[in-house]
Amino acid sequence: MPASAQTELAGADIYIGTLERDGHAIVLRRCDLVENRYLLEDAPGGKALAAVRKATLPAYGEVLAHYAERDGQSILLVESVERLTPGKDCHLGRALEDIGRGADAW
Repeated sequence: MPASAQTELAGADIYIGTLERDGHAIVLRRCDLVENRYLLEDAPGGKALAAVRKATLPAYGEVLAHYAERDGQSILLVESVERLTPGKDCHLGRALEDIGRGADAW
């Protein structure tokens, strides 16, 4: 990885959750009790969300991104999305529903 890319990614954080469509937008619902929601946007000059837009959602994913806020809305400027797994959900409520149906939970 070029040094410039390493520097750019150094300030990013990892956000783990379920990626979902909200109209034309892609959002991340965190894998925590609060289930914080973040609007996902490509980082400047990036194209990390192109594969996500083509994927079957909802999907589990690990998002490397920079946090921003615009008009009171939480936004992640996405550098990359790793371990994108369509059909998987990391939320307890969904896992309990799957167990009740006899499906494999996460």
